[in-house]
This record gives sequence, structure tokens and C-alpha cells, in this order.
Amino acid sequence: MQTTSGRLHEVKSYFDNGDTHVGYRRLLDAAIETQDMSVFQSTLDFSDWYDQFQQSAGHDHTSLNQEVESLLTKIAAAPTGETVTTTEPVVRISNLRKKYQSGSFSLTDIDLELFPTQIIGLVGENGNGKTTLLRLLYGELRPDQGTIDFRLHGLPATSGFYDIKTRLGFIPQRPEPWYGSLMENLQFTASHYGFKGRENFLWTEMVCARMGLRPFRTYSWNRISSGFKMRFELARTIIKKPQVLLLDEPLANLDVLAQQVILEDLRFLAHSERMPIGIILSSQQLYEVEKVSEQVVFLKQGKPKYQSTSSTRVNSEQQPLVFELETTASREELQEMFATAGLQNISYNGGVYLIYFDPGVSASEVISQLGASKLPVRYFRDISASSRRFFNA
Repeated sequence: MQTTSGRLHEVKSYFDNGDTHVGYRRLLDAAIETQDMSVFQSTLDFSDWYDQFQQSAGHDHTSLNQEVESLLTKIAAAPTGETVTTTEPVVRISNLRKKYQSGSFSLTDIDLELFPTQIIGLVGENGNGKTTLLRLLYGELRPDQGTIDFRLHGLPATSGFYDIKTRLGFIPQRPEPWYGSLMENLQFTASHYGFKGRENFLWTEMVCARMGLRPFRTYSWNRISSGFKMRFELARTIIKKPQVLLLDEPLANLDVLAQQVILEDLRFLAHSERMPIGIILSSQQLYEVEKVSEQVVFLKQGKPKYQSTSSTRVNSEQQPLVFELETTASREELQEMFATAGLQNISYNGGVYLIYFDPGVSASEVISQLGASKLPVRYFRDISASSRRFFNA
């Protein structure tokens, strides 16, 4: 986990290099870590100034850097709160099973541990149990067999599920409409979790700023896009300071850039020093989820397959190399090209070829042969360590 001084240095480097968009978000993260109301006020004053700065015709980056330095100094001087460190999982799932009375679908043999700061990706074709698993974890469904054991920081092991649920956040794929303004809803949520008066105002304003919602504070449900509705749901969930966050298809209605920003924000939020979050994230955006997840669970007909998302292939000498390739070349041309390169099999799957090679064949060998062949290649990816190889058209 990154230290406070390391985080502040990171923030400064973003602004020094002109990456002001991510620098601003990380600056807000650093301020939120303090949980200090005077720092919150200074940060919101900076946000007001920064909004005006963004709208000015000529950006004076010298003044920006001065304002950032001043705020970083205040953040560094804030009292250091408790850093949450634990090697224990916040959720342990053992032999979990759920069968629906109508139909033949059942979720079976789920064994999983979720740790603070960890993101677990949940992938699979529609109707294979992703939402069922999330609803089981949130208590909306009861398992037929197995256990879900929560071990949350600051909560006795004997606590009932009502107390546990106050530390959980669940965002469904289709959130319910809300009434009133965006900020009224955030403040109401904060009051429900014990934030009163000035503390309520400052905390909701900080979360609103962090999630990029400041321009929409007075907007109603019908006036904001689906992407910002998802950001609102995240803000409303973060208000309660959850230790476990369950997200069902949060990328479904976002454009490519918004998907990248949300995933990056989830990674930043998960790795908080004082409020670390364990996240389980279901999505059809497979490769994007794999970038931020430490582990991916692939569900097929309710049964799991588990994989690490390490960039280094484990036991590469024993594992076959699998390439995903989009090309107008024929199967016969590919078979001829790779005939002497340890080719095992070629399948056409979802509009692309999946090409399997013997264990020990390296990706660089395949890429070199592709380049030398002069065959038309639109796209290729090494999916040997990706759950993409589990999907069958």
C-alpha cells in the first residue's frame, strides 16, 4: 500500500507533468484520506478555484502549481489517522450453492476469499450466475448450502447481518430512480449513516467532487446521463464508507473513456489507507476488468473457474500459449504458417481465431512469425492468462 508521503509526491508529479485531470482526482483522494474537516473545507475552496481555473481562457500553470502545493502542505500537516492493515479476508465464501425452484439453473461450489484493497472480476455469459452471486453476498438471496463469512474491521464477529450490511455497498445494473436533487439525495444518505450538520455538508461535497458530480449537484434523475447516474450511485455508496463493494455491470452504459476512468477510480478507492475496500465487479468488458482485478472468476452454467490476472504467465512451460487473432486470412493459411511453430489447434470463436500452441512456445515467436508472414492482421492478443479463453461461441 502506498504511503502518505508517496501519495502526495504522486499528486505533485501529475500536476508537474500536466496530467491535471488525474492529478485533481488523486489530490481529492489524498484529502479524503485525512478525514479532517478543515482539510475538507480547504479542498472544497480549492475545487471552487479549480473550476474557475478550468474555465479561464489562458491557463496559468504557475498559479495552479502554487495552489496545489499549498493544499498538499495542509494535507501533509493533518493528523494521521488509523491505517487499516489486515491479512484477513473481509469475506470468505465456502461451498456456496443456490438453486432456483423454477428452471434448472444452479450456482454451485463457489469458494472465494476477498481481501481489503482487492478487486475480483466476475465474468461470464449472461444467465450464468453473476448477479445471483452478488445478491447472495448482499443478503437479497439465501444460499441453499455453504457459508458466507464476513470479517469487517471494527465490527465484532458476533454481529448480526443488519450491522454487517451497513458496511456493504451493492450497486445493481439498473438502479432505482430517485427524487429531488442529486445533492439532496447524497445528504440524506449521509444523515442516515450518522453525518450531521457541517460534517454532513463537507463529506457529501467531498464525495460529490471526487466522483466528478459538482456540475450536477442541483440536477434531478431525469437530467443526468446514465454514466453520471452510475457515478451518483458510487458516490451514494462511498458516503457510507463501505468495506465491501459489490458492482453488477457498472460499465454497461458507459462510453470507452468513462469505463477507463471508472475502473481507475475503483482501483484508487480500493487502495485507501484508512478506508480500504474489497470490490467484486461483474462485467462483460472482460479485458478492461482484467486490467484492474487481482483475480477473475469465470462462471459457466453456475460453475466457477478461477484465475490470477498476473502479467507473468504461471508455469509457462506447462501451460499452452493461446492467441486471439483477427485476420482476413483463411484457416488454411494460418495452419500452413504455424505448422512448424508448435501449433495445436485453431478455432473460430466470436468473429476471431483462437490459436493454441504447445507449452513452451513464446508470444514473441508467434509475433515474429506473424510479422514475417505479411498476412493481413487487424488485431491480436495473448490470452493465455485471460478468461477470454473460457468463452465459447
